[in-house]
Amino acid sequence: MPNEIAEDMISIGAFTAPLTVPSSDTDSDIIATALNQRPSIVQVQVGKEYGSGNILSINKDQILIITAGHVVKNWDSTDNHFVIFYNGKIADATLITSDETYDAAILSVNTSSIDPYNLINLRAVNINPDVMPSFDKIKGETIIALDSDHQVNAKEKQHYDYYGSNTGIGIKYVYGPVINPNIMVSDYGYKMIYVRCDAHHGMSGGGVFDLSGNYLGILVGGTNKGETVAVRLSDIEALIQ
Repeated sequence: MPNEIAEDMISIGAFTAPLTVPSSDTDSDIIATALNQRPSIVQVQVGKEYGSGNILSINKDQILIITAGHVVKNWDSTDNHFVIFYNGKIADATLITSDETYDAAILSVNTSSIDPYNLINLRAVNINPDVMPSFDKIKGETIIALDSDHQVNAKEKQHYDYYGSNTGIGIKYVYGPVINPNIMVSDYGYKMIYVRCDAHHGMSGGGVFDLSGNYLGILVGGTNKGETVAVRLSDIEALIQ
C-alpha cells in the first residue's frame, strides 16, 4: 500500500533524487538530469509574486524546501503563500528561516498534507558539499536549472497529474557553461557561481545542478544578456544543517 511504501522510504531515506551516470553524450546527460531532478522542484507562491524552490528533505512530519530569500521577502505581508509540487499538488507552507547574509530561505510543508499515493513520487535534491572543491577546479562545466510556467490562480485552476504531465511545473530546463564558479558579485556582496545561461523570471529560488545532478546552489538572478548567478552550496551549508 502507498502508506507502507512511504513509511519505508522515510525510514531508510530513500527520497533523494538519483544521480545521472555521465556519458559521452552531454545532451543526453542534460535531459536525464532534468528528468531526475524534476520531482524535487516546486513553485513558491507568495501573494502575487512567485519563484521556485527544491525539496531538501522529507520525513514523517515535514517536507523542507529551499528557495531564495527574496522570493519570500513579503511572506508576512500576505496569508496567501503556498507551494505547487511538480505533479500539480498544492500545499500551504510555513517560512522556517531566512539567511541574513545569503539570498536563501527554508520553507516547511506538513508531510500529512500530501497523501502517500503522491508523496512516494516526490524527491529531494542530492546535497553533497564534497562536490564543491572539485567543481571549483573544473572550467566551463555545464550547469542545469529547471523552469516552470507561471500558475495563475493556482488554487482554483491548477491541473493535477500523477506523473506530472502538463502541470507546467519543472517542464522546461535551461543550461550553460560556468564562466566562474567562485567570483565576487558586487550587487550581492559575496562570491557566487557565474554562468552563461538564459534564466527566466520565476526561476529564482530553484536549484542549479551539475551534469550528474548534484545540487550546487540557488539560482537568484540573471541579466538580459544571458548571464545567471547562483548562491553557492558551500555558503548555505549552515542554513541547510
